[in-house]
Order: sequence, then structure tokens, then C-alpha cells
Amino acid sequence: MEVRDSPGNSTVDINQELSQRRGWILTIAVGFAFYILGFVIGMKTVGPLCGSPLLPQSSAAEEADIQMRTTGLAAECYRNIDAASVPVWILMALGIGLVLTGVAVRIVGIRRSFARSGTLTGAAQD
Repeated sequence: MEVRDSPGNSTVDINQELSQRRGWILTIAVGFAFYILGFVIGMKTVGPLCGSPLLPQSSAAEEADIQMRTTGLAAECYRNIDAASVPVWILMALGIGLVLTGVAVRIVGIRRSFARSGTLTGAAQD
């Protein structure tokens, strides 16, 4: 039996694998952070008597308009809610997109490592 050296530098291979592993974990963590940040910002009210982008009910402003204490307060609340909801939904969508990207990167990495080792199962082996 003959001892052979690996064709590549094993330290470089290990470092590359660790950086890829850290990359997809970091991508998923940042995605969850963006999603949670969007949720927290989305729960913040946009003004007195107004709702928030995720809970847009402004019944107090509507009641004030009905009682003729103010005019147009409910309409102003809903305009502010609509304006504040754009960054909230962008953050939440970006968070979901990053999580899905991290999962996809991990799946591709697993498939590549199986392909390198020649242990693919199923129809690819036939």
C-alpha cells in the first residue's frame, strides 16, 4: 500500500469550507435580524391616536373625526401609516430573502460536497 499526498493544500480546503459555513450561517442570521427589525419597527405607532404599519387600526382618530373635534385626523393617520409601511415591508422581505438565500447556499454546498466525494444517491448514481 502506497501513501499518497493530497492533490491540494488541505489547510486551504479546510479554511474555504469554514468560510463557506460561516457565510451561510451569517446570511441566515442577518436575514432573521432584518425580519425582526422590520417587525419591531412595524409595531411602532406613527402618531398620537394612530395605528402602526402592522396594526393599522386608527379607531381613536376616526372617533375624533366623527365627534367633530378634529377634521381629517384619520385620513392623515392612514397616510402616515401607508408611508411608514414601505420600509417595514422592505425590511421584512429582505429578511425572508436572505434566509432563503442562506438555505439555498447551504443546500448547494452539501450537493457539491457529495458530488466531490462521489456519494450521490438516487437517480444520479444509476
